Amino acid sequence: MIQAAAAVILALSCVLLLAPETGAFFFNLVYYQQRVETVAAPETTRGYIYFANGIIGAVMTGWMTGIILVARGPFEAGQKWAWDAIAVPLGVWFVIDCAFTIAHGVWGNLVLNIGTALLFAIPLTAARKRFRGGE
Repeated sequence: MIQAAAAVILALSCVLLLAPETGAFFFNLVYYQQRVETVAAPETTRGYIYFANGIIGAVMTGWMTGIILVARGPFEAGQKWAWDAIAVPLGVWFVIDCAFTIAHGVWGNLVLNIGTALLFAIPLTAARKRFRGGE
């Protein structure tokens, strides 16, 4: 389940890298509930937005690849550190991203964050006892 969750995020991250117009459309829809560009912007500004979204996609691609590798090996083998290696960074991301999102009032991103967190929280919670020696 962890690998599947990471694969979903990995696929969406690749959209930001490979189809910047689609990624911008998705963000406008999620963040601002609009199907069009949020502001009329010069091509250089649009290029910067696509670049920034691509960087987000690249970071997420690297992170999800790491999660998949840990989930495939040490996590499946039940190595205790693997649970923390997946759960702790996800928790840190969630707290920081949600705080920043709330501070800026971008409620669509908060919903997206909660959905993403649930993709991982459900299988991580189900596996927790196995990694904590039945606690």
